[in-house]
Amino acid sequence: MKKLQSIVHVSTAYANCNRNDVAEMIYPPPIQPAKLLEASEWMDDHVFDALTNKIISDRPNTYTFTKALAEYILSQEAKDLPLAIIRPSIVGSSWREPIPGWVDNYNGPSGLVVATGKGMLRT
Repeated sequence: MKKLQSIVHVSTAYANCNRNDVAEMIYPPPIQPAKLLEASEWMDDHVFDALTNKIISDRPNTYTFTKALAEYILSQEAKDLPLAIIRPSIVGSSWREPIPGWVDNYNGPSGLVVATGKGMLRT
C-alpha cells in the first residue's frame, strides 16, 4: 500500500477492561505478541488451553486480550503512519458501506433486531 496515509483501527472499549482507569494510550501487553505466535506454532492445543487463563491474566476472556494485542501490534508496526484507534462500546450494522444494514455477526443489538424481525423474539 504505497499511498497509505493513515490507519484508523476499530477496537473496543473493552480492550483495557482490566484497568480501573483507561487513558488514551496503548498499554504494553503482558507477553510480546511475537512470542505468543511462536508458542502457538509448536504448543499442543490442550497445553495452550490449559495456559490460556495464565496468559490472559486479569482479563475476562481472550476477546479483550487479543483486542489489546492488536492495538499494541499496530502501534509497533505502523510507526511511520498516523494511527487512530477508535474504541466504541458497541458496534451495530453499517450505515452505507458495503451495503446499508450490513453486519458480519449477530452480537449485541444486531442479534436482537434480527431475532425480532424474524419473529423469533416476541416478548
